Amino acid sequence: MHLFLSHIMDPNAPRWPGTPAASLKQDTEISPECPYASWIISVPNHNGTHMDAPRHFVPGALKITELPEEYFAHDRVLFLEIPKGDAEGVMPEDLKPYEEEIKKVSCLLIRTGYEKYRTEEPSKYETVPPHIHPDTCAYLVKTFPDLLVIGFDFLALGSPANDLAPIAHRCLLGYCPEQEKFITCIEDMHLSELPKNAKIKRFYNLPLRVVDIDSSVVTCMAEI
Repeated sequence: MHLFLSHIMDPNAPRWPGTPAASLKQDTEISPECPYASWIISVPNHNGTHMDAPRHFVPGALKITELPEEYFAHDRVLFLEIPKGDAEGVMPEDLKPYEEEIKKVSCLLIRTGYEKYRTEEPSKYETVPPHIHPDTCAYLVKTFPDLLVIGFDFLALGSPANDLAPIAHRCLLGYCPEQEKFITCIEDMHLSELPKNAKIKRFYNLPLRVVDIDSSVVTCMAEI
């Protein structure tokens, strides 16, 4: 069984406050004058389901097109349920019970259940979503050498409800000189259709490969 784990791009979807929305414009339609249909799509690279590469917050670091292929295809994946509410952080103590399992994987997916507000209360999803605490980012980088990607079902690694987003991104993406590695993240994922306790055989998070961009919208698919 295969499932898409990324949202369909939608100009009306929630996004980080103050950032631009995607836009769609039909360029041609099939008609007696034109034999084909085409569209013009404008997509901010941090809109919808997208993957942050180190260059997003770390000057001179790797861009999305410079990451090795193993960041985009995984056969060692752990899916965890960690319920969180408004502006709550995913803390190290939430993950420590699963340390031995996380050590075995290259990709960790976290379902908090907050995705429901993406359609039920979009303004809430935009303004007070959960976040990954900077302490957790540092803990992940330090403790799990094989972990390459984390993904989650809320707006972003940080939350507009506090000022921790830059710190969290830098901790995760390799800002600190003493860090020997970094972990990328997939924000705003669609995890609600995954069965409880799903065992993921393979997971793919495929970016748009565009010159110069730091990070990218991704299409995610899992085989369970």
